Amino acid sequence: MDPLKISLAVLGGAVAYSFFAGLITRNYSQVDRLWSLLPPVYALIWLPLYTGNPRFLLSLVLVILWGARLTANFAVKGGYRFSLKRGFYGEDYRWEVLRRKIPARWAFELFNLLFISFYQLLLVFWITLPLYFLGPLEGSLKGTDIFFLALWTGLLILETVADLQQLGYYKKRKNPAFEKDRRVQLGFNTYGLWKYSRHPNYVCEMGQWLVLSLYLQVSLGAFHWSGLGALLLILLFAGSTIMAERITASKYPDYPGWKKATPPWIPADLPFRKEIRESFMKEKF
Repeated sequence: MDPLKISLAVLGGAVAYSFFAGLITRNYSQVDRLWSLLPPVYALIWLPLYTGNPRFLLSLVLVILWGARLTANFAVKGGYRFSLKRGFYGEDYRWEVLRRKIPARWAFELFNLLFISFYQLLLVFWITLPLYFLGPLEGSLKGTDIFFLALWTGLLILETVADLQQLGYYKKRKNPAFEKDRRVQLGFNTYGLWKYSRHPNYVCEMGQWLVLSLYLQVSLGAFHWSGLGALLLILLFAGSTIMAERITASKYPDYPGWKKATPPWIPADLPFRKEIRESFMKEKF
């Protein structure tokens, strides 16, 4: 059977599992559990076609490392908690918020089918697809290949650092030794990479798939439709950022001030925010 058809069958099975598992358990983090697992699975399914292509093999290693990092981070946060009675019961807090916004069960299950399960899992497949089209490209590695692979690796490392800094921050918040530290008890991270971007993990996540998309476009010397997946991912993260920040602002009164002090994603305008950030720090601490 053609590997691309096999990966499409896996996509169909994942959509069905996500929808019915959410329908039965009312836990809608099924996609979250699959998100980090499916790109490595797709890439491994395509591997027999391109075992002689070094750019595919190196990209495969990066996709597997990406998946391992994200899976470990989600597991540490309790995303894979499991019991025989409840099955997987760890759930992203945002789904509970959405359930309150869409109280009618039938309406939410329609949302579960069309957006949570179908659209998001199709998007996961779509952002991985440029790797499939990189596979047929022949020839030894060139400077362009090294540049994009190095950029991808750098973003992967930065995202790992951001995750570790976030986990370290939450450990501090729970540590009695820091219960009187006002900066630690703000409720949101202002240390490390998080000082310069409110969501450095989002930036690196989007950046890695955007790099893969651009890598294909440059390698082909022309636009390829599979690259649209990275743009749709950016739109998804834009919506996720807005929703997450509304929830954070409702919980922590100092967060609106921090939004003025630090950019949401890329810290391109940091010089213009320097005085605001310094004023925020001085006022609060």
